[in-house]
Amino acid sequence: MHPGNFKADPPMGELIHASFDWVRFVDGRQQTETEDGWAFVPAPLPSFESILPVIGALMAKHERAVALLGRLDGSFQDHPGGLNFNPWVLYRPLRLREARLSSKIEDTIASASEIESAALLNLQRSEPLEVRNYMTAIDRGVGLGGALTESRIRELHATLLDGIDGAERKYPGQYRPKQVMIGNDRVTFAASRYVPPPPSEVAGLMRDLVEFMREPPAGMPTLIAAALAHYQFEAIHPFADGNGRLGRMLITLSLCDGTILSKPLIYPSGYINEHKQEYYELLLRVSTHGDWAAWIDYFLSAVISEAQGTMDRIRRLLALRQDYINRFEDKSLGMAFYSQIDYLFEQSVVSVNMIHDRIDGTKQTARNYVDLLVERGVLAKGVQRGAEVYYFAPDIHRVADED
Repeated sequence: MHPGNFKADPPMGELIHASFDWVRFVDGRQQTETEDGWAFVPAPLPSFESILPVIGALMAKHERAVALLGRLDGSFQDHPGGLNFNPWVLYRPLRLREARLSSKIEDTIASASEIESAALLNLQRSEPLEVRNYMTAIDRGVGLGGALTESRIRELHATLLDGIDGAERKYPGQYRPKQVMIGNDRVTFAASRYVPPPPSEVAGLMRDLVEFMREPPAGMPTLIAAALAHYQFEAIHPFADGNGRLGRMLITLSLCDGTILSKPLIYPSGYINEHKQEYYELLLRVSTHGDWAAWIDYFLSAVISEAQGTMDRIRRLLALRQDYINRFEDKSLGMAFYSQIDYLFEQSVVSVNMIHDRIDGTKQTARNYVDLLVERGVLAKGVQRGAEVYYFAPDIHRVADED
């Protein structure tokens, strides 16, 4: 990282000397070599007064984004599902898509069926487990409620790495104890694309960031504060691994405070995955050139695009649910059967035993339900583990597998 690349006026942070330890193996023996270079310590986030000249030209776009989020939040209340329908069952396919795409940005690839099957089938591939951990972390972040704290952020980080091979080397739930660099692993420390602050700086920076996220400057719009906070989190890079996924998750959780969204419905990773290189370049350009305007403009574009896309997916999921119901004309099936259709949106890989656990009936009744769902094309036969056969809902997975 070259000091000459940092041209912001006023500076966006401080460049300080840092050291990076390389571990190499020579003739079968481990050797540690130390390389000196520069690290960037971001300055405190700007006040509302200082950022106002930057965002003035973006306020119309900001208001459009806020309006779309309001419509998105309301779309879950305005639905044709009937009195016994809980619209939040549609939330899981949306969350599944976000977990898959946020992980894809980091080159962790898994399909919806693999992710949903990971825990049930004890899959050996780490990728589906990593993505499933992301979903668990979102649920945990929403379920914890209350004000955001450093301990909550560290807990979410530990959840992301739970059960992953080599997780102990990534210090789950702990701020990184070592210097890291961002860029191609084959470059030297000095030539890396970006070097975040030394470990000794991380705790203080995170304390200030959490305080900003809990109580943004008076008058600062929520979306603008979220854009600033996401930059700061990625610039600090507080953990040894998982910073990108956790940072994007915190966007969703920070907007789910009841003022803009009542539930975590906006997920930025679809847009970011499509414009990944621009995402990295704009984050870096804030540090090097102080270009807040371009980054905030990008952030608002992501919110607008994903709000529109999510509303479309909600409509399609509602239509799919109604299509499923329309495939069964036998009124004698009763509510116990039709409730299994909603269950598939919450758990799109099932077995006869899983259905049996949910119904007040015999195992043969559960088997009949599954056979009927397969016959009408709602379920498809998947894999078998021992005596247990697992079935999946391909139409639901197509929505979750969309890029």
